Amino acid sequence: MIPKKIIILFSTALFTVSACQDLDLVNPSTINSADVWNDPKLIDMYVNLLHYNMPGWDTRFPHNIADEARSNYAGQASNQYLIGDWDDTNNPNDNWEAAYRNIRIVNDFLQNIPNAGVSEDVKRLTSAEVRFFRGLYYFNLVKRYGGVPLIKTSQTLDEDLQVPRNSLDECFQFIIDEMDAIAGDLPRDAARGKITGGAALALKARALLYYASALYNPSNDVSRWQQAASAAKAVMDLGKYDLYPDLKTLWLDNSPSHPEIILEKTYAMPNASHGWDACVKTLDLAIADAGQCSPLQELIDAFPMKTGKMIHESGSGYDPNNPYVGRDDRFYTYIGYNQSIMSGMQGGVLNKNYVLQIYRGGNDYDNPGGNPLNQDYTTRTGYFCLKAVNPDNTQYSFGRGSVQPWIEFRYGETLLNFAEAENEANGPSAAVYEALDKIRQRAGITANLDRNLNQEQMRSLIRNERYIELCFEQHRYWDLRRWKLAETVLNGRKYTGVVIPKESDGTFSYDYQPVDAQNLVYESRMNFMPIQMNELSKNGKLEQNPGW
Repeated sequence: MIPKKIIILFSTALFTVSACQDLDLVNPSTINSADVWNDPKLIDMYVNLLHYNMPGWDTRFPHNIADEARSNYAGQASNQYLIGDWDDTNNPNDNWEAAYRNIRIVNDFLQNIPNAGVSEDVKRLTSAEVRFFRGLYYFNLVKRYGGVPLIKTSQTLDEDLQVPRNSLDECFQFIIDEMDAIAGDLPRDAARGKITGGAALALKARALLYYASALYNPSNDVSRWQQAASAAKAVMDLGKYDLYPDLKTLWLDNSPSHPEIILEKTYAMPNASHGWDACVKTLDLAIADAGQCSPLQELIDAFPMKTGKMIHESGSGYDPNNPYVGRDDRFYTYIGYNQSIMSGMQGGVLNKNYVLQIYRGGNDYDNPGGNPLNQDYTTRTGYFCLKAVNPDNTQYSFGRGSVQPWIEFRYGETLLNFAEAENEANGPSAAVYEALDKIRQRAGITANLDRNLNQEQMRSLIRNERYIELCFEQHRYWDLRRWKLAETVLNGRKYTGVVIPKESDGTFSYDYQPVDAQNLVYESRMNFMPIQMNELSKNGKLEQNPGW
């Protein structure tokens, strides 16, 4: 019999992925294994369980552990993470158990599907889908721990479960080979949320980018960068994807197809939702949650002007007395700043024109030292997050009510992956400029890039573009680690926010102050996370990462 827990998850997963509908199930307690492996709909439910389990929106952690944002709540795990208060018994970023639980689901599926009473086409497609998820889970393990045990078959209790770690090279090669093997068995086009050949190629490209990066490629084998560039170019050459023209609705367009989304995790009320719209609001617009993502001044300063120049560059047009004027469109789409507009429920009514008063004494003020009245509910840094927020949502509350998809792979990332890998392999070629100009033009930047950049200058520009284009999408922390810059950027310093006094004539001045109570801690050993002690105690052949 199928465990009841799995049946419940099956039922929940139905509402997560729109491609599975109208199953007309009988009492789930009567379903046994023979039923599952002889019914295409039940097999699809099994696959949808992996969609449901795919990591998605996390409103309280990833964006707050680097140089993007801070949470206002002192007790949040992200605040402890910043000061190095985590180890092999308490790591909020640990995913070992969850990943291997899902890998076990995949291996069970692959063991049973060959003898299932369904067509060969169904077997081939669903096998490719679950192998994709296994590759994604292994990637998320490897980027944390380095080499991990590659378990490719369904284990039983009478087997030797003491399994050693495979090498880093073996793990990356497994992911790459798996994506090569399944890409042709996956459709070019599918319902949103389902796995396509493009998703397999995108995962391969991301894995190769990491494999080429300094943390995983200490000898800087340039051939890895070339492979990563070729893999990203393969996604581009599909001719299927493009940048979505409107940044404000990129996450809100729920039409049957979307040009930029390569893979997403879908949500649908009332059964599956998340809390993004709730967690980023100011107090007056909040419903049981607020203040979970306050962008840092360093991120604000990274957004270029519409001229394409950085704010410190001569001729940029930046005015320190009017710092929010003339920035590129991403700034206005992603960041809530003093006197900008935020939408939310106020007094039970949707207010789409709420003006943020983040100046000292204003309704939404909370200086970096903490406003004793509202320190947990407004902004810790002088800014709010607007990225991916639905201005029309009236149902949000703590942890629920939002249905924007979590976009795991999008074309904007693919262009940046290609630009980085191509620059490292061949320098700033014409193709690198073309990819970056495309992204920057979408952001409203009026001038193309200077064609005389050297490789180092281009590297710096690409890293800054990733910082702002992909902010709050759970890339920045991992980028800093793979570049081996985390110890430089995240250790021994405090990040800043802004305090804004309002002058008697109605103008504003800007005072930049630290928001971190103490210096951040990031040590070199943290580049590879510790395997949790309880996992080491279960498997005597596991070796801990150095320094833990």
